[in-house]
Formats: sequence, C-alpha cells, structure tokens
Amino acid sequence: MGIFDKLFGGKTETESASTGEGAAEPEISPEQLHMACAALLLEVAEADYKDDPKETQAILRALESELGLKRATVTALLDQAKAETEGATDLFPYTHLISQRCTREQKCAMLTAMWRVAFADGDLDKYEEHLIRRTTELLRLEHSDFIRAKQAGRPKQN
Repeated sequence: MGIFDKLFGGKTETESASTGEGAAEPEISPEQLHMACAALLLEVAEADYKDDPKETQAILRALESELGLKRATVTALLDQAKAETEGATDLFPYTHLISQRCTREQKCAMLTAMWRVAFADGDLDKYEEHLIRRTTELLRLEHSDFIRAKQAGRPKQN
C-alpha cells in the first residue's frame, strides 16, 4: 500500500477538519494528484541540471509503489509531467493541491520519495536540497519532518 491508497477511500486533512460549512471545494481527480506528485519528483531530478537515469528510475519506483500504479501508467504519467512542467517556475500549484488533499503522513512520505530521487545518483546537489526544503515549507510541514524524511530517504549503508 502506498501513501495515497487511503486518500481516495478515507478522509483527507481537509475533510477531517471541515465541519460541513462553507462552499464545497472543486473535485480533485486521482489523476491530478498523481500529476502533482510526479511533477514534484521530476523537479527534484531536474534541480541539478543533470539527466541521470538513476534518478528517473527512482521516480518510476516511487510512483509505482506510493501511488500503486502499473509501470506503463507511471511511464505515461512521467512523460505527461515532463511536458507540463517544462519551463515551470513555481511549485505552488503542485504543493497546494497536495497540501489541501493529503494528510501529514502522506506529505511526509512524499518528502521521503523526493529525498530518494535526490540521493539516487549518489550526489546530493545543493539545488535538490533547496527544492525539498522549499517544498517542506509549501506543504506546511515542520523542519523535523524535513530531517526525518531525509534520513528515511538516505540509501542504506552496507
């Protein structure tokens, strides 16, 4: 089970906190959330201005395991994310969607996946770390969540 398995069958932070008052939020499809996750992972891979196949593989693994998608779907999603994010200068559309629809646990799992992508090529770049730090803030997470995700995403030493 991945981080978003509960998302479509259970309550999100927004639903849990709502009291039923006020205007309803627009419906968000699973595909939109998948795109937001793929876009953030892709942004980490591109932050160091290098195209490394190990980082691409880390993205594919994260999307397969965390979103519970098949390889063909994940590959198409990654291609779509590349087209959508080309030239993007702002993380807000993606982080806002995730922040509004995901639990703290799900957001922390997303950070961990981002760290795994950053560590995949064996070279943690300062731009990758900066992007993950910014994402942590945009997802309204604590610095301790940033540190825990970094430790969880770090490759195991043999």
